[in-house]
Amino acid sequence: MDISISPMSLNKVRKEKPETWNMAASYVVGAVVQHSLELLAYAEHSSDLCQREINIIFEQLVGDIFDSKEIGMHASRLEMFETIGANGLIGYANETKVSVKEAGMHLLNTVVGKQRMYGHGNISRFGVPGLAIRLNDKLERLKNLQKHDGPVLFEPIHDTWLDICGYSVIAAMWVNDWFMLDLEA
Repeated sequence: MDISISPMSLNKVRKEKPETWNMAASYVVGAVVQHSLELLAYAEHSSDLCQREINIIFEQLVGDIFDSKEIGMHASRLEMFETIGANGLIGYANETKVSVKEAGMHLLNTVVGKQRMYGHGNISRFGVPGLAIRLNDKLERLKNLQKHDGPVLFEPIHDTWLDICGYSVIAAMWVNDWFMLDLEA
């Protein structure tokens, strides 16, 4: 199967209904790549800057998810997940020294491969709150790894950046009601 990234914003993506999990992941990764390229066109982004921006947005997201009295999805959550994913993708590209587009292909292949291993149940049980907790784990791991010179227990920092992107993509798929689509064989 040929996996391609579809370059469109998540606002446009929401209007199109993908038929499969793979297609939905491709739409969202394409939007994250596009957002990353737009951020880079505006200004150079170091991994440190990406991490600071992610932390600021993540704090807002946590407040929205855990302190909100309303049940349901807020349109801004989609934008927050996309921006976290875009900054995470730039961090991953910086660490692996590949282009953002190549990093996007790594991301897409990773999320599709992980979905084959885990299925729907690990995310569907806790939804967005569970994804926020998983993202928090990755952000804390990123902070801790930066205190060390090299990988800790064979965990390179670029894997953490990729995990941050992956959970952001999955969260955007969840917000769009696409996560429960069937995965192509």
